[in-house]
Amino acid sequence: MSKEKIIIDDIQITLERKNIKNMYLRVLPPSGEVKVSAPLFVSDEDISNFIKSRRDWILKKQNLILNNKIKAPLKYTTGEKHPVWGEEYTLQLIKNNTIKQVVIDRQKGILYLPVPNRSTIEKREKILNDFYRKELQNAIPHVLTKCSKIVGKSPKDVSVRKMKNWGNCKKDGRITLNLNLAKKDSICLEYVMIHELCHLIEFNHGKKFKKLMDKFCPNWKNIKKILNE
Repeated sequence: MSKEKIIIDDIQITLERKNIKNMYLRVLPPSGEVKVSAPLFVSDEDISNFIKSRRDWILKKQNLILNNKIKAPLKYTTGEKHPVWGEEYTLQLIKNNTIKQVVIDRQKGILYLPVPNRSTIEKREKILNDFYRKELQNAIPHVLTKCSKIVGKSPKDVSVRKMKNWGNCKKDGRITLNLNLAKKDSICLEYVMIHELCHLIEFNHGKKFKKLMDKFCPNWKNIKKILNE
């Protein structure tokens, strides 16, 4: 297998020749890097023609990635950046039988992730998600007490799980929060908690609900923007 950098029609390509049957093209976030995997028997001319035929698609894909600041998929490896309560930390994998849980060095800005030998991406993701879940669960009691006093309502139960929304509230009074809130500034957790508690008064997102948010969390619109960044 060989790798080289080439330029075709003003597009820089990372070309890899492999023992494969077909040619593959990828445009990767976050930089829009173009990678082509080509069989060993394919000529330079065929590769060039292949790229030229896909030029419009490549440029469109690059613009989409760059304009929307699309990030590369996480691999949970050393050197990656991961946020905790709005602060960014550098991930450092450690293989140590004496350390069983994630450790934060706030002074050095390092997030130590203990992993077993030959760990998979899925296993490392689970370990980090368990950490976020515990962080959020530990923060909830104080925030719930504070926000319940503000709104004048208390939920039947508050649980944590990975979900698409930041939170939801059932009609029976049960609130669920997204574990990814532990990645955001703590003010975002207060905003979401107040939001869900307001649903105990007004279940929809109509004018009455927005008036409640204006009353109990006057800067909620600004916090919402921070949350969704």
